[in-house]
Amino acid sequence: MLYLASFLDQPVRGKTNEIIGRLEDLIVRVGEDLYPPITGLVIRDGRRNFFVPATQLESINGVTRLVSSTVNLRPFLRRDGEILLRKDVLDHQIIDISGRRIVRVNDVQVLRVERTYRLVGVDVSPQALLRRMGPRTLSHRIVGRRIIDWQEAQYLASEAPVRLKVSYDRLSELNPVDLARIVDALSYRESAEIVAALDDETAAEMLEEVSDARLSDLLEGMDVERAADILEEMSPGSAADALEDLDQDVAEEILANMEPEEAADVQELLAYEEGSAGRIMRTDFVRVRASVTVSDVLALLRAQPDVPDPLLAVYVVAKDAAPVEHPTGLSGDDRAVALRGIVRLRNLVIADPTTPLAEVMDHDTPTVRPEDRAEQAARIMAEYNLLAVPVLDDAERLIGIVTVDDALAELLPEIWHNRGARAFA
Repeated sequence: MLYLASFLDQPVRGKTNEIIGRLEDLIVRVGEDLYPPITGLVIRDGRRNFFVPATQLESINGVTRLVSSTVNLRPFLRRDGEILLRKDVLDHQIIDISGRRIVRVNDVQVLRVERTYRLVGVDVSPQALLRRMGPRTLSHRIVGRRIIDWQEAQYLASEAPVRLKVSYDRLSELNPVDLARIVDALSYRESAEIVAALDDETAAEMLEEVSDARLSDLLEGMDVERAADILEEMSPGSAADALEDLDQDVAEEILANMEPEEAADVQELLAYEEGSAGRIMRTDFVRVRASVTVSDVLALLRAQPDVPDPLLAVYVVAKDAAPVEHPTGLSGDDRAVALRGIVRLRNLVIADPTTPLAEVMDHDTPTVRPEDRAEQAARIMAEYNLLAVPVLDDAERLIGIVTVDDALAELLPEIWHNRGARAFA
């Protein structure tokens, strides 16, 4: 293994051992190979930098040597798709995918594979920085490296001044909370770069976890249609909170570009005061009629392409005439109906499939009003050992639920936002 810091600024010798100049940088083409090949050298001769293709490189192990003593002294001009290991990677930030954090590159690892030198990893250890800062005669005595394989390192295209074809597919594998931590810690430009590369669903899941300030900046900075597509993938409560923090004209334009049904759900929540149960309630939950059996409900759930998440309970309503074929046992116009009870998921799973739902449901269910504060919903969930509390309107109709996650996120925003926070290098 070779390390960039060990041969930068060292003499570059020709075939007959004469000094051509000093090694200023190595050029790598990224985008297609898992381990990008070195495509050329930038050599410094006095104040002049010139390019030498990698085909003329014989060795950089111990001494940088070319296969010829004749070089073309044309000035170096960077091309699209190329990065410079010293200028664009060394001392820059990358994302350590397996470590789920941002790290600083203190050295770059290069390996010769057959006849081609390739970028294979980065050293993020403090020892690498000490080796660079200390005398070369003592650098070999500083032991310890922490190498991140280049396949696990997400390079940020905005770090380079040219267009790069960089894939961000691996970031979609991260937990949305971890990805949000990274996006919050990066610059706005780098954050926008990542969001632009994610699909709408992944971007929505991640943006629900970022700080309010970063979310507002990202939404206002992106195309209105893209912002609308992302908000459609968010929960209505999160989308409502996001829109309320935007400039009014921008928020109205985004709402106008959303699908009518999703926009209506968001506008309904915006009608409630911030911090109220109505603002943070979810409207995607499972409603079923009282006359069905446990097996009917399980069959309905299995048949759905998009089951509410989290699925904490099933809400039993007084609507005996609704068709059982509907996902919730209710037609779209009958969603706001009287609540008769709830069936906790545990009881639904362990009950005999033939049991009528009325026999396994809790009849005396505590509820809140949409105008009640989030504190009231959290207190009721704590007292009655609930993971969610139903929200009823003035006509005693079920219009939503408040989950414990949503209540805590409202009551303890900083603590909840920083749950599982990791230290960034």
